[in-house]
Amino acid sequence: MSKPFLAVYAVCIVILSFRLITFYQSQKTYKQGEDIIFTTQIDSNPKFSSYYQTVYVNIDALNKVLIKTDVDRNLAYGDYIKVSGRLKTILLNDRSTIFTLDHPKIEANFRENVLPLAVVYSIRQKIIANFKSNLDPVSAGLMLGIVFGIKENLPKEFLEDIQITGVMHVIAASGMNVTMVSGFLFYIFGAFFRRQTAILLSVLGIFFYTGLAGFEASIVRAAIMGTIVFSAQALGRQTFALNTLLITAFFMFLVRPDFLVDTGFQLSFAATLGLLYIPNIFKKIQNSFTESFITTFSAQLATLPILVSNFGNYSLWSIVVNGLILWTVPILMILGAVAAFFSFVFPLASSLILYLCLPFLYFFESIVTVFGNLKQSFAVESLPWPFTLSYYLLLTSIIVFKVRK
Repeated sequence: MSKPFLAVYAVCIVILSFRLITFYQSQKTYKQGEDIIFTTQIDSNPKFSSYYQTVYVNIDALNKVLIKTDVDRNLAYGDYIKVSGRLKTILLNDRSTIFTLDHPKIEANFRENVLPLAVVYSIRQKIIANFKSNLDPVSAGLMLGIVFGIKENLPKEFLEDIQITGVMHVIAASGMNVTMVSGFLFYIFGAFFRRQTAILLSVLGIFFYTGLAGFEASIVRAAIMGTIVFSAQALGRQTFALNTLLITAFFMFLVRPDFLVDTGFQLSFAATLGLLYIPNIFKKIQNSFTESFITTFSAQLATLPILVSNFGNYSLWSIVVNGLILWTVPILMILGAVAAFFSFVFPLASSLILYLCLPFLYFFESIVTVFGNLKQSFAVESLPWPFTLSYYLLLTSIIVFKVRK
């Protein structure tokens, strides 16, 4: 790496360090029994039971709270609400503690008044309703997770099986989603417009898709990275994947320092780095048959400490399950995206396309359910940070050694 590049990175590290330190020092801490008042935007779909509904919202940049309120209260994704109540804490099955507000006072409830975002929220809700009306709950939730990273509609039992089998990344909007969406859009627009125009329209399409996916950290990272790549192509510049990823992370942390502790961002960033470099270790055995397994194994190696730290267990069948089901994901993404589009212009065609997805969805569900019931995983109470650091240093050393050799 040249000296100018090193100087730029050094300046970025100093700026980012100052930003992170000032941000985290200024954050407020909350405790059980504290009375709070805050205004927030609902960024997930409420879940309903017989007598109440629940929804996760942000108190601030770092803290979330689970609100429990009356079932007839009209709450929806994208709404702004003003909430006041007394905080409680509950212990979850995975040993984590969350804040809750039991029937708080909700004084305001209004939709996004910025027209473009309001349109995106409306489209998102229309697509969710269409998928739910044509598919059973598990299939609809799985389809929404694969295409848009919307996990709120998955039944609890099936979501646990997904977590146990190590395929949570499939239902999280990620770089793979953005890559397929941008490639598809560029192919379509390229048939009618000049290259630069097609790239610009593809970038706009990426950010529209990001809104439909709910602006999650992983999809925002992928959208920014995709934009940089397309911009570089428009300018005729050579793009280096590592530099692009680091620049993306720098600007994301600069704007949203809370992404540093976001599990989705951590998994997405680590998996991207792993896919860039770990396959180089297995170049001698790479072929059309082993490629998908190497890709899966690379992502698993890169994210193992993060998965164990956050979920407390790791499935021994994870690589096998990923190898069996990953081939269905691109098919379901493409069919799901087309079905979402036709839900606005030709609902019957949308229904037919969703029915075509059923064999792939049932295959996916069957594999996850069978291996989820085996429950062959190892549990870890806590993972010390020195172990995580040592793990990544060892992995980096192996990669460097193999590349140089």
